[in-house]
Amino acid sequence: MYPQIICHVMGSVDGRLLTDHWTEPFNGKKNELIGIYAAIGRKLNTDAWMFGKHTLCEGYFPKTFHTGDSTPLAHPVPYIAGSTSERLFVIADPDANILYESSTVRGDSIVVILPETAPAFYLEYLQKKGISYLFAGTKGDNLNIAMQTLAETFGVESLSLQGGGIIDGAFLQARLIDELSLVIYPGIDGSANSTSIFHYIGKGNPSQGQSLELLSVQTMENGVIWLRYKFHKNLSH
Repeated sequence: MYPQIICHVMGSVDGRLLTDHWTEPFNGKKNELIGIYAAIGRKLNTDAWMFGKHTLCEGYFPKTFHTGDSTPLAHPVPYIAGSTSERLFVIADPDANILYESSTVRGDSIVVILPETAPAFYLEYLQKKGISYLFAGTKGDNLNIAMQTLAETFGVESLSLQGGGIIDGAFLQARLIDELSLVIYPGIDGSANSTSIFHYIGKGNPSQGQSLELLSVQTMENGVIWLRYKFHKNLSH
């Protein structure tokens, strides 16, 4: 059993994610337009939300945890902190080294996805900070295991995946996305090197055997467009 996963993302008209690369809107209200994306995200009303490690560290927790003792537990098990919010914030940290200044992001309790090889000393640190965690295989990158544990252990029925492009690409490759909530910013990037909405790091085609059905189109304020798609998955792939 997995949560319903909605990939909620805002991109330029050429499908890029780096907001500082986008052209200014004609009315000069760039921050207001990005605020529309956040407001739509709240409308999705999911049990949890998530974005990638780079995005989290850049915006919230830039420091790295250091320990001289890297010994893992022999039999690691998920940990649920004593006090958690109604909505959860999920972060994948395969390096097991984020230094947290808080146990919440925007008021929502953190749940960390870790490798089974995470140092016992780091797990103790997370428990002292009041941060929940679970495991996703030996490398911490098995998203299927992570999502199953979120559903069965933490009771998460729905999750909003909010990028960046690398984590979106990983979920796409794992065939875990049920719906795409795509907010189009009325501007252009134009750079070939910018991160795309789905930026898979790996071999092969991560979208193979998956197709989209348009559910709705809505014109928002100041030229922003909100598209919703349902994912269909060919089980033969």
